[in-house]
Amino acid sequence: MTEEARKAIACLREGSPIECSDDAYLSEIRDAILLFALDCSDSNDIDRMQIALAEVNRLDNEHCYGMSAKLPDELT
Repeated sequence: MTEEARKAIACLREGSPIECSDDAYLSEIRDAILLFALDCSDSNDIDRMQIALAEVNRLDNEHCYGMSAKLPDELT
């Protein structure tokens, strides 16, 4: 795990929103958050897992992850 991904997970643990670039989010931080959510689920920490998944959803929207599924006329 990279230092930037560690900082993102630390923000989650503190309850702070994660701020990162598009490149960092798509290349490393998104996967790190999902692994963190999986670890939380494995240890029955459902509240923390839900927070992590909500942050993935927020960051997906912020960084346009998955936008290619929209029709071209919906992008404008």
